[in-house]
Amino acid sequence: MTVESFLKTMKKNKVIFLLDMDAFFASCHMAEDPSLKNKNLVVASPNRRAIVTTASYNARKFGIRAGTPVFKAQEMCKDLYIAYSNFSLYIKYSEQVFDIIYNNFTKDFEVASIDECYIDMTKVWRKYGTVRSAAQALIDMIYEQTGLTCSIGISTNKFLAKMCVDFNKPKGISILLEKDIEEKLWPLSVKEMYMIGPATEKKLNENNILTIKDLALSNLNTIIDLLGKRGLTLWYWANGKGSDQVSREASEFKSIGNELTLNFTTTNYEEIEEIIYEISLKISNRAKQRYLQGTTISIVVKYLDENSNEMYNDKQRKKHIVKQESIQDATNDPEIIYAIAKQCFYELWTGQPILLLGVRLSNLTNEIEKSKQLSIDEIDLSEGIDYNKVNQIIYNLNLKFGKDKIFTGDKLIKYMDKNIVQSKFLKNDDVHISNEQIIDKWKK
Repeated sequence: MTVESFLKTMKKNKVIFLLDMDAFFASCHMAEDPSLKNKNLVVASPNRRAIVTTASYNARKFGIRAGTPVFKAQEMCKDLYIAYSNFSLYIKYSEQVFDIIYNNFTKDFEVASIDECYIDMTKVWRKYGTVRSAAQALIDMIYEQTGLTCSIGISTNKFLAKMCVDFNKPKGISILLEKDIEEKLWPLSVKEMYMIGPATEKKLNENNILTIKDLALSNLNTIIDLLGKRGLTLWYWANGKGSDQVSREASEFKSIGNELTLNFTTTNYEEIEEIIYEISLKISNRAKQRYLQGTTISIVVKYLDENSNEMYNDKQRKKHIVKQESIQDATNDPEIIYAIAKQCFYELWTGQPILLLGVRLSNLTNEIEKSKQLSIDEIDLSEGIDYNKVNQIIYNLNLKFGKDKIFTGDKLIKYMDKNIVQSKFLKNDDVHISNEQIIDKWKK
């Protein structure tokens, strides 16, 4: 593409950057401790069943990728260095990156995740001579001020910018315009397309849609029949179209949730609580990665029709209930999500065999955009206690050793409430005790 043709395209379109930090979690650890830079570093949670969440580029040379079990990664690379997940560290560097954009380039950016954002450079890039020079200036400034590297995808809409950012990583700049999609986008497998996961890929492949070109040239009604309303969006994207609206208030996520369908039914409350806890951890991690907090926590339950005495089948899997609770202060704390989800579960469960459990965090806000005035009881007057570190220690210990091993005083009442609710099922006891009565008993 010539400079003249690019300028002609840009005159009637927006210039959208997608900034994506390179191996972000691993890079944060290396920026914090430069002695780690040449190590084969991976990031993982501190527990026995941990998987790699991020692999440094050194570790990737051994074939290690996100999702690789840690024990397998250690077999693939004998001198592997494991850094434990530290979201307060990632948040610190994420804020620095977004501050650089805000203070030096433009306020028109949209946070997509903790390590990724869309930037509307339409009114800014000319100061740097060319669009590519503007992108390089941003990459250089981030590296100089944080020690982190990033890559930038450039187009006239968010989807194409997102799709091309991986063309040239790390520390790369890629440009993909609508007129180039037949050459650069269409030959890719559909699984390479943003927002197409394994289930959608399978559906498309079963209908002989193997590449993005196949999707783009398919009959739109066929795609909608296959995938519902989402099919319209994917078909639209495959044809190079997409939104160019960048909003600091926007979030691609209305809610974050996970559900687990069991291979068996269970009424064992310990198994049920363990599942709720594991799902809550996953939701918390996803929310923290996207720098999101929510004020509504929901539990989703499916169970057998209690009036049926026959072995269950798909038609009998019809009891699907949801219970939610809203809180005043937005959170992504796994312990709070777990405590409220568990409380909601016990409020609606009457002992039926459970087929599916899910937890959802909704009414989301972006922590980066949120400003909050501290109340007097939130101000730390101890001058020696870093409560962020305390919460991180509690989180890591519970992640390693299991739920409810360590908790703070403010969770004590919920913990005791849980025991009382459980006694209803363990002892057929319908006695209800108030929080005041519990406190009185503990004082005695």
